[in-house]
Parts: sequence; C-alpha cells; structure tokens
Amino acid sequence: MVLVTVVAAVSALLGTTATPASALPNPEPNYVATIRCDSANPWPAPRIPVWVDVYNQIAFPSDGLPGPAIALIGSSRAKQAVLEFTVEVRVTWRNLRTGRQGTVTVPSRGPVVTWQVVLHPGSGPVAFTIHQKIGALAFVPMVNPQYSSCSGRALA
Repeated sequence: MVLVTVVAAVSALLGTTATPASALPNPEPNYVATIRCDSANPWPAPRIPVWVDVYNQIAFPSDGLPGPAIALIGSSRAKQAVLEFTVEVRVTWRNLRTGRQGTVTVPSRGPVVTWQVVLHPGSGPVAFTIHQKIGALAFVPMVNPQYSSCSGRALA
C-alpha cells in the first residue's frame, strides 16, 4: 500500500502516468453495415424480414480459427412462434485483391430465422453473396423451401 502511494506520488511529480501494456488485439469487432435479405415464408404467413449484420476486423472469430475474419449474423428479429423453421445458408465470397474465393454453408433450426457465418478471406476488399433456403419444420425438415439471395461487400 505504501509502495503504491510512493509510486503514484513520484508519477504525479514527474507528470507521467502508468498505463498497462497489452499485446492482445482489440477483441471488439468493427460493425460495417446491415443488409436486408428478406425471404418468402414457407408457412402461409407474410414474408420473413431478415437483417444481416456485417462485422470485420474480428480478432477472435466464433469458429475458433485465427483472425482477421468477417462475420455475417442474420436474424429475423421476430418474436418466437410455435412454428419452427429449418434454414440452410450458403455464402459465396471472393477477395477482390487476391482473387481467392470460397463457400461457407451453415444449417440452422429454430422458432425464428437466425444464423451466423464466419468468412476467412484474407486481407482486402471482399464481395459476398448470401443464399438462404428457409423451410418449414413439419414432422420433417425443409418442407416447402423458399429461396432468397442478397449480396454485400466488406473490407477484411
């Protein structure tokens, strides 16, 4: 306790402050944009509005692979219903600087449409296209599938 007080007093006299050094990258992702990617409803109901939040500069992606990465998080932001959906999302991407390209496919199931995809395209501008296949879960998955797609860009 006395040592801390002495160090603080000396720092105040010299006009310096001690700041802890950190070698860790910023764990907070950078929000880029929100894309609307609506889809027809497999149930006899209105269209499903799907908002896709785009994040980049992710140091610690949810898939456990090393960053940096781009994350796409889709959600219908609706109240939970009794009816369930099965969702298959396929994202095709292309790094416009290096020409590198790839595809990521993610399945999902729940009372609302929600999914998350992580892209590892390398650094540079990236163009991506989201292909959604949303079906009803009526004793078996993917009944009356409905297809939609949208696209966007982000800097990795």
